[in-house]
Amino acid sequence: MAGKRLGTIYTFTNISMVPTFIPGDRALVKYFKTSSTRPARFDVIILRHPKAEREDLKRIVGLPGEMVEIKRGNLMIDGGIIPEQYVTKEMPVDWSYQWILGAEEYIVLGDNRSAPGITDSRSYGPVHSDFLVGLVTRRIS
Repeated sequence: MAGKRLGTIYTFTNISMVPTFIPGDRALVKYFKTSSTRPARFDVIILRHPKAEREDLKRIVGLPGEMVEIKRGNLMIDGGIIPEQYVTKEMPVDWSYQWILGAEEYIVLGDNRSAPGITDSRSYGPVHSDFLVGLVTRRIS
């Protein structure tokens, strides 16, 4: 009897998800294409960067069909403020972003939003589901 594949182990190297994940942390990732798992709000995921040859670790904050905004230092979905306990530094109040998502589009952000050089939906916009690789299911010590 063949065993069921649990996923792939990733080791993280960038700072975009600090403090949730720090460089050197490892986690098990379950591929979306080989499972019935669907992306959900607040999932930590691996995605293929839409404008570079690499994979990134990000958090899904906006789902298909939603209006997602960042304004006055808040994440807002369809006009309501969404609390983000995993973000340790407040976003600047002068940031202003707005996206209206299509049927297969997501907004992904790093938890370490004020770090220099971080790329996420603020720089490349909504991400089509084809770019979502897998769900981080657990941290590995």
